[in-house]
Amino acid sequence: MTTTLKVLAVALAALSTQASAQFYLGGSVGQANHDMNRTDWTHNVAGSSSSFKETATGYKLFGGYKFNQTWGIEGGYTDLRDYRATVTPAVAANAGNVTVKTHSWNLFGTGTLPLANNFSLGGKLGISRNTSKMNFSSNGGTFFASDAGSANKTSLAWGVGAGYAFNKNIGVRVEYEDLGRAGDSNSGFTVPTKTSNSKPSLWSVGMQYTF
Repeated sequence: MTTTLKVLAVALAALSTQASAQFYLGGSVGQANHDMNRTDWTHNVAGSSSSFKETATGYKLFGGYKFNQTWGIEGGYTDLRDYRATVTPAVAANAGNVTVKTHSWNLFGTGTLPLANNFSLGGKLGISRNTSKMNFSSNGGTFFASDAGSANKTSLAWGVGAGYAFNKNIGVRVEYEDLGRAGDSNSGFTVPTKTSNSKPSLWSVGMQYTF
């Protein structure tokens, strides 16, 4: 083994030993929000009505590493579940529905401010890779045509939260995360007026285990 490989092996072993008490894993559940442009989905026809479901119960799984009490990195998977819209026009035969399912892979740099009595405040800034899968269905002209597809977008993401440590291993955290944008206008769809451009976010409560 060359000198360079020996040095690298020692460095990795030292990092692994140091990190054994600073890696963490966890999961959270909460309210997912979908702020979406809906104006291009429906006809503005007298006598029609619309109902929209913009929130759902979402969840996330995460893991990270703290270099010290203040700075760290964290990655995770967030499932924001689905967004639904139903339109009932004056002519019932033209009723239509749309379902949008969104999930995200994300990577953050994290900052933590320790407080008294095992409490802490935190913030994160990074990127998310968001995917929206959409299904439109219509018996007539409400959504112009039946269509389905998916769209992806890499976006700036951020979050803020607070935590409490019951002991050195187990803690609880409350967070708000803004995952940027999911999809681009007209991406992945055959009908030009369709869009998957939304702004997903998640309020959550979760548990964290530190090794």
